[in-house]
Amino acid sequence: MEIEDVEKLHEIGYGLKDAKATLNQDVKFNVAKVKVEGTSGEVMNIPRWVGQIIEDNKLGELDSPDMITELKQALSKEKMVGEYQVSTLEPQFYIKLKRHMRTLQRDDFNHIESMMLELFRMRRGKLVKLADSTKLSSDLYNKITVEESVFFKTIYDNSKNFENQIRSNLHEQGSN
Repeated sequence: MEIEDVEKLHEIGYGLKDAKATLNQDVKFNVAKVKVEGTSGEVMNIPRWVGQIIEDNKLGELDSPDMITELKQALSKEKMVGEYQVSTLEPQFYIKLKRHMRTLQRDDFNHIESMMLELFRMRRGKLVKLADSTKLSSDLYNKITVEESVFFKTIYDNSKNFENQIRSNLHEQGSN
């Protein structure tokens, strides 16, 4: 499966998760069999995609994580864990970060993008080393994002394939 396909699937899943929304005015509607009824000032747990519609139409505010703080913390943790370990990121970390980055002004976007790329490059280097030497364990799987798990599997499979190509015919040579 391609990373883009995995991201789309998890983006949908992320949108289906509940999120808190604070209403700016009274609302009452039914969208795709999801009924929302509330009064101004009320805080509701609703599917994120519904909260996004409420926010886009200025009917309320969706409680979103502070992705800039999360990115800074992730970068700091990644630097601390060492060369052969990765820190834990939630599976949809990059999905949430990219969604947040779409709302930023150009200067802020460039700054956040450079931090994201620094984190990405550090983790990519570590994942390449790990994928070359070991299968994806459940412990490691629980520490990486959905995109990174696809990347890891690709590197692991390519590394094993390359090793097998180099070793091919080796046993035939040794039996002569």
